[in-house]
Amino acid sequence: MILYDLDQAILKARERADSSGEAQCVVSGTVKGVPACAIYPLAGFGLPAGATLEEVIHPSRERTTVEPPEKTSTNGF
Repeated sequence: MILYDLDQAILKARERADSSGEAQCVVSGTVKGVPACAIYPLAGFGLPAGATLEEVIHPSRERTTVEPPEKTSTNGF
């Protein structure tokens, strides 16, 4: 998603971070000579060529991973 206003991109990244529970990165650069911003998830993030990392938005509540239940043996051991 490309946005042309940094403040709007930060607000959108905050919404995404809170809804997904994962940190989001706001990156700025130019698209056809026009300043633009994009939002990427922090997991697996790589800064695109010619872009600048503006801000990393962390969610207000981290996502918790649920562990599978412990497997119990049915043969008595």
